[in-house]
Amino acid sequence: MSNNHVIDQSDQKLIEQALGKKISRDKIISVINRDLDTKELFDTFSIDDQEKIIAFLAGERTLQILCDRFFKKILDPLATRERVESLLSAIYGEKVEIVEVLPKEGIVISDGGSQVIMDIIVRLSDGSYTTVEMQRLGYLFPGERTSCYLSDMMMRQYQKVRSDRGNKFSYKDLNKVNLIVIMEESSKEFKTVAPEYIHRRETSFDSGAKVKNLENVTYISLDTFKEKNHNEIETELDAWLTFFTAEEPEDVLRLINSHPEFLPMYQEITEFRKDPAEVIGMFSEELRILDRNTTKYMIDELHEQVEAAQQIIIEKDQTINKQNQIIEQLKKQLAEQGK
Repeated sequence: MSNNHVIDQSDQKLIEQALGKKISRDKIISVINRDLDTKELFDTFSIDDQEKIIAFLAGERTLQILCDRFFKKILDPLATRERVESLLSAIYGEKVEIVEVLPKEGIVISDGGSQVIMDIIVRLSDGSYTTVEMQRLGYLFPGERTSCYLSDMMMRQYQKVRSDRGNKFSYKDLNKVNLIVIMEESSKEFKTVAPEYIHRRETSFDSGAKVKNLENVTYISLDTFKEKNHNEIETELDAWLTFFTAEEPEDVLRLINSHPEFLPMYQEITEFRKDPAEVIGMFSEELRILDRNTTKYMIDELHEQVEAAQQIIIEKDQTINKQNQIIEQLKKQLAEQGK
Protein backbone atom coordinates (compact mmCIF):
# COMPACT_ATOMS: atom_id res chain seq x y z
CA MET A 1 0.00 0.00 0.00
CA SER A 2 1.27 3.44 -0.86
CA ASN A 3 2.36 5.72 1.95
CA ASN A 4 -0.05 8.30 0.46
CA HIS A 5 -3.06 6.07 1.01
CA VAL A 6 -5.74 7.78 3.09
CA ILE A 7 -7.55 5.51 5.54
CA ASP A 8 -11.28 6.23 5.35
CA GLN A 9 -13.86 5.58 8.06
CA SER A 10 -14.70 2.05 6.90
CA ASP A 11 -11.01 1.15 6.77
CA GLN A 12 -10.56 2.57 10.25
CA LYS A 13 -13.33 0.31 11.56
CA LEU A 14 -11.69 -2.70 9.96
CA ILE A 15 -8.34 -1.83 11.55
CA GLU A 16 -10.09 -1.49 14.90
CA GLN A 17 -11.57 -4.95 14.43
CA ALA A 18 -8.08 -6.31 13.83
CA LEU A 19 -6.08 -4.36 16.41
CA GLY A 20 -8.81 -3.63 18.97
CA LYS A 21 -10.13 -0.35 20.29
CA LYS A 22 -7.49 2.24 21.02
CA ILE A 23 -6.51 3.06 24.58
CA SER A 24 -4.70 6.21 25.62
CA ARG A 25 -0.95 5.93 26.06
CA ASP A 26 -1.20 7.55 29.48
CA LYS A 27 -3.47 4.74 30.64
CA ILE A 28 -1.08 2.10 29.28
CA ILE A 29 1.89 3.67 31.05
CA SER A 30 -0.15 3.92 34.24
CA VAL A 31 -0.96 0.19 34.11
CA ILE A 32 2.71 -0.66 33.52
CA ASN A 33 3.88 1.55 36.40
CA ARG A 34 1.33 0.00 38.74
CA ASP A 35 3.30 -3.29 38.97
CA LEU A 36 6.89 -2.83 40.18
CA ASP A 37 8.25 -6.01 38.56
CA THR A 38 6.61 -5.21 35.24
CA LYS A 39 7.91 -1.64 35.30
CA GLU A 40 11.47 -2.76 36.12
CA LEU A 41 11.38 -5.24 33.24
CA PHE A 42 9.88 -2.65 30.87
CA ASP A 43 12.61 -0.15 31.82
CA THR A 44 15.29 -2.60 30.62
CA PHE A 45 13.96 -2.31 27.04
CA SER A 46 15.42 0.11 24.54
CA ILE A 47 13.42 3.24 23.69
CA ASP A 48 12.41 1.69 20.35
CA ASP A 49 11.21 -1.53 21.98
CA GLN A 50 9.28 0.40 24.64
CA GLU A 51 7.57 2.31 21.85
CA LYS A 52 6.58 -0.95 20.11
CA ILE A 53 5.06 -2.33 23.32
CA ILE A 54 3.12 0.86 24.12
CA ALA A 55 1.85 1.16 20.53
CA PHE A 56 0.66 -2.47 20.57
CA LEU A 57 -1.06 -2.17 23.95
CA ALA A 58 -2.67 1.11 22.81
CA GLY A 59 -4.06 -0.54 19.65
CA GLU A 60 -1.94 1.52 17.26
CA ARG A 61 -0.11 -1.40 15.64
CA THR A 62 0.46 -5.13 15.97
CA LEU A 63 3.55 -6.84 17.31
CA GLN A 64 5.88 -9.11 15.35
CA ILE A 65 3.87 -12.23 14.54
CA LEU A 66 7.03 -14.31 14.81
CA CYS A 67 6.87 -14.13 18.60
CA ASP A 68 6.88 -17.73 19.83
CA ARG A 69 3.71 -17.35 21.94
CA PHE A 70 1.80 -15.83 19.02
CA PHE A 71 2.74 -18.67 16.73
CA LYS A 72 1.76 -21.35 19.20
CA LYS A 73 -1.65 -19.72 19.54
CA ILE A 74 -2.26 -19.07 15.86
CA LEU A 75 -0.58 -22.09 14.23
CA ASP A 76 -1.53 -24.99 16.47
CA PRO A 77 -1.79 -28.05 14.20
CA LEU A 78 -4.25 -29.65 16.62
CA ALA A 79 -6.54 -26.70 17.34
CA THR A 80 -6.16 -24.82 14.02
CA ARG A 81 -5.20 -27.56 11.60
CA GLU A 82 -6.75 -25.78 8.60
CA ARG A 83 -4.42 -22.79 9.11
CA VAL A 84 -1.32 -24.96 9.14
CA GLU A 85 -2.60 -26.75 6.03
CA SER A 86 -3.13 -23.36 4.37
CA LEU A 87 0.44 -22.30 5.19
CA LEU A 88 1.96 -25.55 3.94
CA SER A 89 -0.20 -25.49 0.79
CA ALA A 90 0.97 -21.94 0.06
CA ILE A 91 4.63 -22.92 0.48
CA TYR A 92 4.39 -26.13 -1.57
CA GLY A 93 2.13 -24.65 -4.24
CA GLU A 94 -0.37 -27.50 -3.98
CA LYS A 95 -3.16 -28.57 -1.66
CA VAL A 96 -1.89 -30.54 1.32
CA GLU A 97 -3.78 -32.27 4.10
CA ILE A 98 -2.53 -33.15 7.58
CA VAL A 99 -3.54 -36.68 8.54
CA GLU A 100 -1.47 -37.10 11.70
CA VAL A 101 0.37 -34.99 14.26
CA LEU A 102 3.44 -36.71 15.68
CA PRO A 103 5.40 -35.86 18.84
CA LYS A 104 8.88 -34.55 18.15
CA GLU A 105 11.47 -36.99 19.43
CA GLY A 106 15.09 -37.85 18.77
CA ILE A 107 17.92 -35.37 18.43
CA VAL A 108 17.10 -31.75 19.21
CA ILE A 109 19.16 -29.61 16.86
CA SER A 110 18.47 -26.18 18.27
CA ASP A 111 21.80 -24.83 19.61
CA GLY A 112 19.79 -23.59 22.58
CA GLY A 113 18.36 -20.68 20.63
CA SER A 114 16.10 -21.70 17.77
CA GLN A 115 12.41 -21.08 18.23
CA VAL A 116 10.23 -23.68 16.57
CA ILE A 117 6.83 -22.72 15.20
CA MET A 118 5.51 -26.25 15.55
CA ASP A 119 7.34 -28.47 18.00
CA ILE A 120 5.79 -31.46 16.25
CA ILE A 121 6.03 -33.23 12.92
CA VAL A 122 2.97 -33.55 10.71
CA ARG A 123 2.27 -36.36 8.25
CA LEU A 124 0.60 -35.23 5.05
CA SER A 125 -1.90 -37.05 2.86
CA ASP A 126 0.87 -38.10 0.42
CA GLY A 127 2.63 -39.91 3.28
CA SER A 128 5.44 -37.37 3.63
CA TYR A 129 6.53 -35.83 6.91
CA THR A 130 6.98 -32.09 7.38
CA THR A 131 8.31 -29.91 10.16
CA VAL A 132 8.51 -26.12 10.23
CA GLU A 133 11.13 -24.14 12.05
CA MET A 134 11.18 -20.40 12.61
CA GLN A 135 14.52 -18.68 13.19
CA ARG A 136 14.65 -15.09 14.40
CA LEU A 137 18.30 -15.03 13.31
CA GLY A 138 19.55 -17.43 10.62
CA TYR A 139 22.29 -19.79 11.71
CA LEU A 140 25.73 -20.02 10.19
CA PHE A 141 26.30 -23.20 8.16
CA PRO A 142 22.58 -23.65 7.36
CA GLY A 143 23.21 -26.47 4.87
CA GLU A 144 25.21 -28.56 7.33
CA ARG A 145 22.64 -28.01 10.07
CA THR A 146 19.59 -28.92 7.99
CA SER A 147 21.37 -32.02 6.65
CA CYS A 148 21.69 -33.24 10.24
CA TYR A 149 18.05 -32.36 10.92
CA LEU A 150 16.75 -34.19 7.85
CA SER A 151 18.96 -37.22 8.51
CA ASP A 152 17.53 -37.49 12.01
CA MET A 153 13.96 -37.28 10.66
CA MET A 154 14.71 -39.93 8.05
CA MET A 155 16.32 -42.35 10.51
CA ARG A 156 13.37 -42.11 12.92
CA GLN A 157 11.00 -42.85 10.05
CA TYR A 158 13.18 -45.77 8.94
CA GLN A 159 13.23 -47.28 12.44
CA LYS A 160 9.45 -46.93 12.81
CA VAL A 161 8.59 -48.36 9.39
CA ARG A 162 11.08 -51.21 9.75
CA SER A 163 9.64 -52.07 13.16
CA ASP A 164 6.06 -51.96 11.85
CA ARG A 165 6.69 -53.96 8.65
CA GLY A 166 9.20 -56.49 9.98
CA ASN A 167 10.32 -58.94 7.30
CA LYS A 168 8.04 -57.25 4.78
CA PHE A 169 10.03 -54.02 5.01
CA SER A 170 11.19 -52.45 1.75
CA TYR A 171 12.95 -49.13 1.20
CA LYS A 172 10.10 -48.14 -1.10
CA ASP A 173 7.95 -47.96 2.05
CA LEU A 174 9.84 -44.81 3.12
CA ASN A 175 8.27 -41.43 2.39
CA LYS A 176 9.69 -37.95 1.90
CA VAL A 177 10.80 -35.82 4.84
CA ASN A 178 10.44 -32.06 4.40
CA LEU A 179 11.94 -29.24 6.43
CA ILE A 180 10.74 -25.64 6.12
CA VAL A 181 12.97 -22.99 7.69
CA ILE A 182 11.45 -19.51 7.99
CA MET A 183 14.10 -16.89 8.81
CA GLU A 184 13.27 -13.42 10.07
CA GLU A 185 16.87 -12.33 9.46
CA SER A 186 18.54 -14.66 6.97
CA SER A 187 22.23 -15.51 6.91
CA LYS A 188 24.71 -14.27 4.32
CA GLU A 189 24.26 -17.26 2.00
CA PHE A 190 20.73 -16.11 1.27
CA LYS A 191 21.36 -12.37 1.26
CA THR A 192 23.76 -12.79 -1.68
CA VAL A 193 20.90 -14.00 -3.92
CA ALA A 194 18.43 -11.19 -3.08
CA PRO A 195 15.79 -10.33 -4.22
CA GLU A 196 15.04 -14.07 -4.25
CA TYR A 197 13.41 -15.00 -0.94
CA ILE A 198 12.27 -18.60 -1.53
CA HIS A 199 15.10 -21.13 -1.65
CA ARG A 200 14.17 -24.72 -2.53
CA ARG A 201 16.85 -27.37 -2.73
CA GLU A 202 16.86 -29.41 -5.91
CA THR A 203 18.91 -32.60 -6.30
CA SER A 204 19.83 -34.18 -9.62
CA PHE A 205 22.61 -36.26 -11.17
CA ASP A 206 24.82 -34.96 -13.98
CA SER A 207 24.26 -38.23 -15.84
CA GLY A 208 20.52 -37.68 -15.94
CA ALA A 209 19.87 -40.78 -13.83
CA LYS A 210 16.42 -40.59 -12.22
CA VAL A 211 17.09 -41.46 -8.59
CA LYS A 212 14.39 -40.56 -6.06
CA ASN A 213 15.44 -38.12 -3.34
CA LEU A 214 13.50 -38.28 -0.07
CA GLU A 215 14.96 -35.25 1.71
CA ASN A 216 13.68 -31.78 0.81
CA VAL A 217 14.35 -28.41 2.41
CA THR A 218 12.83 -24.98 1.76
CA TYR A 219 14.28 -21.77 3.22
CA ILE A 220 12.22 -18.57 3.33
CA SER A 221 13.98 -15.20 3.85
CA LEU A 222 11.43 -12.85 5.39
CA ASP A 223 13.87 -9.93 5.50
CA THR A 224 14.33 -10.13 1.73
CA PHE A 225 10.58 -10.48 1.18
CA LYS A 226 9.94 -7.41 3.33
CA GLU A 227 12.44 -5.32 1.35
CA LYS A 228 10.58 -5.97 -1.90
CA ASN A 229 7.77 -3.61 -2.86
CA HIS A 230 4.64 -5.75 -2.43
CA ASN A 231 1.87 -3.34 -3.30
CA GLU A 232 -0.31 -6.23 -4.38
CA ILE A 233 -0.85 -9.50 -2.54
CA GLU A 234 -1.16 -11.82 -5.51
CA THR A 235 -0.81 -15.32 -4.04
CA GLU A 236 -1.58 -17.21 -0.85
CA LEU A 237 2.14 -17.30 -0.12
CA ASP A 238 2.31 -13.51 -0.47
CA ALA A 239 -0.51 -13.30 2.06
CA TRP A 240 1.18 -15.54 4.61
CA LEU A 241 4.55 -13.81 4.30
CA THR A 242 2.84 -10.43 4.61
CA PHE A 243 1.16 -11.72 7.77
CA PHE A 244 4.56 -12.71 9.15
CA THR A 245 6.13 -9.32 8.44
CA ALA A 246 3.38 -6.66 8.62
CA GLU A 247 3.21 -4.55 11.77
CA GLU A 248 1.84 -1.17 10.66
CA PRO A 249 -1.96 -0.65 10.42
CA GLU A 250 -1.80 0.15 6.67
CA ASP A 251 -0.15 -3.20 5.93
CA VAL A 252 -2.57 -5.08 8.18
CA LEU A 253 -5.47 -3.39 6.38
CA ARG A 254 -4.07 -4.31 2.97
CA LEU A 255 -3.84 -7.96 4.02
CA ILE A 256 -7.27 -8.38 5.59
CA ASN A 257 -8.92 -6.54 2.69
CA SER A 258 -7.50 -9.06 0.23
CA HIS A 259 -7.59 -12.10 2.57
CA PRO A 260 -10.28 -11.70 5.28
CA GLU A 261 -9.37 -15.08 6.79
CA PHE A 262 -6.41 -13.40 8.52
CA LEU A 263 -8.68 -11.07 10.53
CA PRO A 264 -9.47 -13.68 13.25
CA MET A 265 -5.72 -14.33 13.65
CA TYR A 266 -5.06 -10.67 14.35
CA GLN A 267 -7.97 -10.65 16.79
CA GLU A 268 -6.43 -13.58 18.68
CA ILE A 269 -3.17 -11.65 18.97
CA THR A 270 -5.09 -8.58 20.13
CA GLU A 271 -6.39 -10.64 23.08
CA PHE A 272 -2.88 -10.41 24.56
CA ARG A 273 -3.46 -6.67 25.08
CA LYS A 274 -5.64 -7.50 28.06
CA ASP A 275 -2.56 -8.45 30.11
CA PRO A 276 0.30 -5.93 29.67
CA ALA A 277 2.46 -7.81 32.20
CA GLU A 278 2.23 -10.99 30.10
CA VAL A 279 3.10 -9.09 26.91
CA ILE A 280 6.13 -7.44 28.52
CA GLY A 281 7.31 -10.75 29.99
CA MET A 282 6.86 -12.50 26.66
CA PHE A 283 8.69 -9.72 24.81
CA SER A 284 11.54 -9.84 27.34
CA GLU A 285 11.97 -13.58 26.75
CA GLU A 286 12.00 -13.01 22.98
CA LEU A 287 14.72 -10.37 23.37
CA ARG A 288 16.74 -12.64 25.66
CA ILE A 289 16.71 -15.48 23.14
CA LEU A 290 17.45 -13.08 20.28
CA ASP A 291 20.38 -11.55 22.18
CA ARG A 292 21.75 -15.02 22.92
CA ASN A 293 21.39 -16.04 19.29
CA THR A 294 23.01 -12.81 18.10
CA THR A 295 25.96 -13.27 20.46
CA LYS A 296 26.44 -16.87 19.35
CA TYR A 297 26.15 -15.89 15.70
CA MET A 298 28.77 -13.16 16.11
CA ILE A 299 31.13 -15.55 17.94
CA ASP A 300 30.70 -18.20 15.24
CA GLU A 301 31.22 -15.61 12.51
CA LEU A 302 34.33 -14.22 14.24
CA HIS A 303 35.67 -17.75 14.65
CA GLU A 304 35.10 -18.35 10.94
CA GLN A 305 36.92 -15.10 10.07
CA VAL A 306 39.85 -16.04 12.33
CA GLU A 307 40.10 -19.47 10.70
CA ALA A 308 40.04 -17.84 7.25
CA ALA A 309 42.78 -15.39 8.31
CA GLN A 310 44.86 -18.24 9.72
CA GLN A 311 44.49 -20.14 6.46
CA ILE A 312 45.69 -17.09 4.52
CA ILE A 313 48.74 -16.84 6.83
CA ILE A 314 49.48 -20.55 6.34
CA GLU A 315 49.25 -20.18 2.56
CA LYS A 316 51.53 -17.11 2.65
CA ASP A 317 54.04 -19.00 4.82
CA GLN A 318 53.99 -21.87 2.33
CA THR A 319 54.59 -19.42 -0.51
CA ILE A 320 57.51 -17.80 1.36
CA ASN A 321 59.02 -21.22 2.10
CA LYS A 322 58.83 -22.18 -1.57
CA GLN A 323 60.44 -18.88 -2.54
CA ASN A 324 63.20 -19.44 0.02
CA GLN A 325 63.81 -22.91 -1.42
CA ILE A 326 64.09 -21.42 -4.91
CA ILE A 327 66.52 -18.76 -3.63
CA GLU A 328 68.65 -21.41 -1.95
CA GLN A 329 68.73 -23.44 -5.17
CA LEU A 330 69.77 -20.36 -7.13
CA LYS A 331 72.49 -19.62 -4.61
CA LYS A 332 73.85 -23.16 -4.99
CA GLN A 333 73.79 -22.85 -8.76
CA LEU A 334 75.64 -19.53 -8.62
CA ALA A 335 78.17 -21.01 -6.22
CA GLU A 336 78.78 -23.95 -8.59
CA GLN A 337 79.21 -21.57 -11.51
CA GLY A 338 81.65 -19.49 -9.44
CA LYS A 339 83.76 -22.55 -8.78
